[in-house]
Amino acid sequence: MLADSINLNDAQWWLVIVFIAFLGGCVGSFLNVVMYRLPRKESVVWPGSHCPKCQHAIRPWHNLPVLGWLMLRGKCYDCKAPISPKYPFVEAVTAAVFVLAALASGIL
Repeated sequence: MLADSINLNDAQWWLVIVFIAFLGGCVGSFLNVVMYRLPRKESVVWPGSHCPKCQHAIRPWHNLPVLGWLMLRGKCYDCKAPISPKYPFVEAVTAAVFVLAALASGIL
């Protein structure tokens, strides 16, 4: 295990877990973009994340995986249109898969 080979204490080990989960959440966020835009034949890189109803850009701190949706209480900051819970669900599941893969592979 990585934790044994580089002698991580418990706090550091949890920090690595949180980092891997955050990385997985970011990948999940990108998967949401791909799942939303590809069927509509839109670019997955431009424009940046925005509300599909009012077109306002999503602020960087509102674009954090899962946390952004919770901070906004599932609504657009600008127009208050509902944001589907499927977005944080995909982000959370992808984060969990990343952590489980790291644990199962012996990285941690």
